Amino acid sequence: MPPAAPANVREMCKLLVQSRLVDTDETRAIYSRYRNEAGDTEEVDPFRKYLIQQKILTDYQAALLSRGHTEGFFLNDYCLLDRVGKGRMAGVYRAVHATGQIVAIKVLPPSKSRDPNLFARFQREAKFATQLNHPNIVRAYQLGEADGLHYIVMEYLEGETLQDVLDRRKRLPVGEAVRIVYQVLQGLQQVHERGIIHRDLKPSNLMLIPNPQVPTPTADTTLNCTVKILDIGLGRQIFDENAANDENPLTTEGVILGTPDYLAPEQARNASAVDIRADIYSLGGVLFHLLTGQPPFPDTNIMSQMLRHATEPLRPLSDFINPVPDGLQQVLNWMMAKDPNQRYPTPERAAQALQIFLMSSPGASPMSAMPSTLYTQALQSGQHTGGVSPAVRMAAIGGPLGDANTSMRSSRQTAAVTTSGATGANPVPSGTTRLPVPKPAPANAPTMQGIPELDAEGIPVGKLAGDTKKVRTSGATPRRKASDGTGESPAMVRPEDVDVELIPIPPPEGAVSREERPLTELDRRDIIMLAAGGGGVLFAILSGYALAQLVRRKEPPAESK
Repeated sequence: MPPAAPANVREMCKLLVQSRLVDTDETRAIYSRYRNEAGDTEEVDPFRKYLIQQKILTDYQAALLSRGHTEGFFLNDYCLLDRVGKGRMAGVYRAVHATGQIVAIKVLPPSKSRDPNLFARFQREAKFATQLNHPNIVRAYQLGEADGLHYIVMEYLEGETLQDVLDRRKRLPVGEAVRIVYQVLQGLQQVHERGIIHRDLKPSNLMLIPNPQVPTPTADTTLNCTVKILDIGLGRQIFDENAANDENPLTTEGVILGTPDYLAPEQARNASAVDIRADIYSLGGVLFHLLTGQPPFPDTNIMSQMLRHATEPLRPLSDFINPVPDGLQQVLNWMMAKDPNQRYPTPERAAQALQIFLMSSPGASPMSAMPSTLYTQALQSGQHTGGVSPAVRMAAIGGPLGDANTSMRSSRQTAAVTTSGATGANPVPSGTTRLPVPKPAPANAPTMQGIPELDAEGIPVGKLAGDTKKVRTSGATPRRKASDGTGESPAMVRPEDVDVELIPIPPPEGAVSREERPLTELDRRDIIMLAAGGGGVLFAILSGYALAQLVRRKEPPAESK
């Protein structure tokens, strides 16, 4: 049974204390200030908006509380602030560690953790991701588990994907396009040295992070951005709740059938047998798209597009841009050769070939992720810090308790990133607050059960201790826009828009799970496979019939006696 939503402001205050997001004394002060401003009204929705506007809660947290949820805001030493994932990759959250470090947390769907093959792959590839450290690869800090939920903690980035840039600008100048692909090749070289292949390089898997130390340019440019490779191993098949639990790459929608624009010919034939040269081909396709405004072989038919990758010559750049820098067409031809043996053998060699074209547009130096010293020490110790204090949480969202400690208001920059050339001993990056690590609660700390008692004014008294037992964290949370001056946030989240159930719960009556759906309900992959199989059978029957007719015609006439 879902929890009951609060009926008035006093009940909302109870939930606020029970959630451990704000302590009792601060809740009492918040209630007093709100009554002074709003009068005697007890409506919940105005109070929810007040908590958001005063930066006491985030949109996401306020939406959950207004629906009666008091659990699911914490994962061990992390407090979940917002949901930043979109669509099927929805289990991604912005969070703050007890030391004040802002991070991103990717939560493994419970259905995936129950699959032994996918769970083993998640464990293996997540551990590998934590070993990578390169300015052009998104950092992974920690692999964790809380009450049956498995997650990976990653560098938090604010920027836009290369696909966003292409949607807006259609194509890029040669200097910008080459610089982006050059950075990706630099990061891909470290991945190659660890024996890993990405297999799904495309504009939506490349993130552009503006350099906060470079003045914001007046023109729309990527020259001040660092490119980050996303989803190395930890991609859709593991984290997408709706992706099939199928290790066969030929039937994994999104790896072969879903993203063929940059697919190497040999990967379409056998994705498990490719090497790093397939990624080099994909990056060549990305470079072609950046320069020309379209993929190498645009086609609405997936099978036809894969066939064109394998057989059709690449259109020359001179058909789209003029002039073409001397040698650039040759480099692109090498990157996108049909035969892998004709391509550059390593990303480093391809990067060396492109380096000459960077002379005219050097751009800013790439940034490297640099977590705070306190956070690094906490990870190295492996000990829980005792949870995120309200002061640290409110500092992370720029709330009233945080203003005295740090300014947390930065826009369009990496929240846990500093420049690779910075001096000094691990400077604290923007988006990180240097607050003391909270002391762990005593083992015998009392835990208040049920609803806290109220004082004379209806404010809950007493304190809560202990850890949450479940995490209820999923649901679309639109990014909140700045206030328009009327006291109303235009993009404020409505509670009913937030789906907060990520933990495994009994399905609603009449619901049918993916594993138990009727045979008559086919998804897109089923239809494709049935059509391919039916077409193959029909072709075999017609071929056999035609062959039989041909043999019959060639039989010699019977000799007359």
